[in-house]
Amino acid sequence: MAEIKITDIKGIGPATAEGLANLGIDSVKSLAAAPVELISTLPGFFASRAHQVRQAAAELLGPTRKSPPVRKATTKKPASRTRKTTAAKKKAEKKSAAKEKLKKKMAKAKAAEKKAAAKAKLKKAEKKAATKLKAAKKKATAKKTAKKDKLKKARSKEKAARKKAAAKKQAAKKKKK
Repeated sequence: MAEIKITDIKGIGPATAEGLANLGIDSVKSLAAAPVELISTLPGFFASRAHQVRQAAAELLGPTRKSPPVRKATTKKPASRTRKTTAAKKKAEKKSAAKEKLKKKMAKAKAAEKKAAAKAKLKKAEKKAATKLKAAKKKATAKKTAKKDKLKKARSKEKAARKKAAAKKQAAKKKKK
């Protein structure tokens, strides 16, 4: 006879089978023998669903094997604990998701801050380069102006010297006459 898989039971899929395996329930036999309180700790499993799944496991094993008596949930405390546990898990998941979302926002803000800092640094460097360029142009213009002034002075001195020489020549001509 082929072994019956736990996923052959109605209402148990791969995800639920994995959750049951985490609880130590990895076969139909162990599911049929497991207490309802243990099964109902799975998310989405209230006492009534846990009881139905356990009953289905016992039926799959057949009448030849004696399964432990099935206890019906007489109090709603396990179910409410499960609801509380599920609510707590959901709250924890929401909190975790919110933290993750906050981390992403913080990372984006940090990236934007870095980008802004880099942009400001670039702008500062451009401004510094522009200032240096202005200073270099001013210096070049000053040199050019100084050279022109020097040349002007030299020309005016030369002109004055020529005038003086011409005046001397004329004076010498007048004396000769």
